[in-house]
Amino acid sequence: MYRRSEPPGQYCGVMMKLRNTLFFFILSLSLAGCGYHLRGSGVGKIDTGKIFLETTNASLIVNELREQLRVRDVKLVNTLDQADRIIRLGNERYDRRVLSVDEGTGKVTEYELEYHITLEILSPDGKKLIKPNDISLIRDVTFDPNAALGKFDEETLVREDMIRSAASTVLRRLQAVQ
Repeated sequence: MYRRSEPPGQYCGVMMKLRNTLFFFILSLSLAGCGYHLRGSGVGKIDTGKIFLETTNASLIVNELREQLRVRDVKLVNTLDQADRIIRLGNERYDRRVLSVDEGTGKVTEYELEYHITLEILSPDGKKLIKPNDISLIRDVTFDPNAALGKFDEETLVREDMIRSAASTVLRRLQAVQ
């Protein structure tokens, strides 16, 4: 009787692994070649030199913006005379409005959350690189009085996401000025 030196199917399994590896390698190359990339912050390295943050009534976004600048190795300075760019933020406002009400009970079923901030980017000599403009974000949040605690947590998460998105928008506009 004829005996094989390897168990049945082992050769087939090796070929299948090789074929799958080759398939994913070619897929990765084609996706990279067409410009596809995984979702991230959308802002890469920023080479603007030293940044001075000037804020007036903008407490919610400052920490998030500082963190996003730190992650991108942008140096923040404490005085205007050391800065290469000045980011001026102000008039920050967070609002929550009733969007819809249950006809039968009269209870709120949906809120609209709004976050606004004014952005201006200047050169060290005071020249306006980006004139004052508003960044506005609006999100809708459903509300269920039977799950109020969870919905308040959801609102907090949506609010934090809006602030993170606004900080990313500031960075994209800063990057566009380069």
